[in-house]
Amino acid sequence: MKILIQRIGWLVCVCAAAAGAAPGPDDLEIPVLPYLSTERLLSLYEPLRRHLQETLEQPVRIVTSPDYRSFVADVAQGDDLLVLNAAHMARLAEVDSGYRSILQTTNPLYALVIVRAEDPAAEVEDLRGTKIVTPDPLALITLMGHRVLREAGLTPSMDVEMPTADTHNNALMLLLGDESIRAAIISNRAYTTLDEESRARLRILADGADLGGIPSIVYQTGPGHAGADRTVLTRVILHFANDTPGGRAMMQTLGHGGLREVTEADRQAIDPFLPATREVLAAP
Repeated sequence: MKILIQRIGWLVCVCAAAAGAAPGPDDLEIPVLPYLSTERLLSLYEPLRRHLQETLEQPVRIVTSPDYRSFVADVAQGDDLLVLNAAHMARLAEVDSGYRSILQTTNPLYALVIVRAEDPAAEVEDLRGTKIVTPDPLALITLMGHRVLREAGLTPSMDVEMPTADTHNNALMLLLGDESIRAAIISNRAYTTLDEESRARLRILADGADLGGIPSIVYQTGPGHAGADRTVLTRVILHFANDTPGGRAMMQTLGHGGLREVTEADRQAIDPFLPATREVLAAP
């Protein structure tokens, strides 16, 4: 398979194959959307990294970026063999940069409105006049969370303040550690990765499950990689995720269910989110 070019500059790189070892020029880098902390991403996706390294017989590293905007820019400028992206950003990479989405998670993604366990709020409207923290403004969950608020009669950034955090777990940490924050909007998938102690301190006030149908993560390949590469990669990853104990365990931990191939209908389902995505990207 085609070797990825070495990325430089601001990209946050951590070698998960050999702790402390310097990256090699032939290492295969897999950029993963920075929706969780770097440490958490490396831990959660280690089974995939290890399987690909063994199967492809090539050093493989999981990498990420400091924020969503940087991740979008790097994907657009690169030609990665494999990228694990958010659905709306993956579709943007297809339309604008020639990437091809090959696989997506089977369990749907939707927004949760989370409050502290002891919070007296009975419905989302009770949060009027408070602060609700969200992940990165570019996160699909942030866009979906705004829809949940509007359906409850609240106008984001007018009826409620909307501070942001760089990841879902940081949004929850702000909720738990800052009394001025009344609620957090995170994904159902991020909620499943919380430990029992954290969950005991929190309560789901509302969810946007009726707006679901969106995959948590989309696996895609760069424009310079041949169809044969995509075919092999699709087969290898599908087998790992759906047919091996390690892959099924990883899917369960992530709350992804499993993987399936992307269809044109899946792409069309994401297209309505592209205008809002471009609007956020265009903002200073």
